[in-house]
Amino acid sequence: MLIVEMLSTGDEVLHGQIIDTNAAWLSDCFFQEGFPLSGRTTVGDNLNDLVHTLQARSQHADILIVNGGLGPTRDDLSTLAAATAAGGALS
Repeated sequence: MLIVEMLSTGDEVLHGQIIDTNAAWLSDCFFQEGFPLSGRTTVGDNLNDLVHTLQARSQHADILIVNGGLGPTRDDLSTLAAATAAGGALS
């Protein structure tokens, strides 16, 4: 059975300033399709924390869904964190 996990990112989610409705919706979609999540993690807008969590959860999960942090603002670090975690660079 596939191990599916979700990583939600953003200080606003971590600190409860917004409700993570995207994570709830995606979790239900995967569950309805027969892929229940085995875990969900939330990390704030800190590059080191994001890189560490991506590396750690990637070692455990077959599929790791990243939710949030992909916008055009300065605090959206998910793409940089993924590249760093994989040992690469953004081009």
